[in-house]
Amino acid sequence: MTLNKISPLELSTLVKENKDIVIIDIREDYEIENDGKIDGAIHIPIGDLINHLSDIPKGEKIIFHCNSGSRSENILNFMIMNNLYLDHYFSLDGGFSAFKNLV
Repeated sequence: MTLNKISPLELSTLVKENKDIVIIDIREDYEIENDGKIDGAIHIPIGDLINHLSDIPKGEKIIFHCNSGSRSENILNFMIMNNLYLDHYFSLDGGFSAFKNLV
């Protein structure tokens, strides 16, 4: 099984169209304080994520992101290896940095 990725452009379109998505920001507090966040994103730091998977609201697409995309890919690969991954989980390709540069 391979993890799903979503491009910053596709995410921007989904946000603008108010589609049924949930955005999970797994960055640390200081990263959000310094750089801001995507409107409507739910902040669950990566260290807390596995313990809070059941708290994630339902959505057609659940999009995880960090700053560059590497931590969100790592956590989704961890989920795949531990049978926690669901088909509607996505990693934001390029992370928040790529999204911020787009909008």
